[in-house]
Amino acid sequence: MYFVIKWSGWGLLVIPLMLVGLVFGVVVQELFDGTPQVTDPGWVVGFLVSAVLIRVIGRRLNRFANMHTLYDVPMQHWSWLGVTCSVLTLGIVILLRV
Repeated sequence: MYFVIKWSGWGLLVIPLMLVGLVFGVVVQELFDGTPQVTDPGWVVGFLVSAVLIRVIGRRLNRFANMHTLYDVPMQHWSWLGVTCSVLTLGIVILLRV
């Protein structure tokens, strides 16, 4: 089985930036809750932080032309994936706690 990743320029940074946001969520969770694992608020915060990072860095890199893409989608537009994951995670958290 083959898995192909298509990118141009620095578009591949979307993947590690998403992971950096989730690691930040773990750190925030550990600071406030004392648990060194990703729990509900950690996922939500992590996805939001990664969305902001991807948006800011993507807009900065693509300020003149959309040369930095992942699967032919400009890097800054991948931030909506982080926002969507955050909203879905928040919805699941609310549904499970009721």
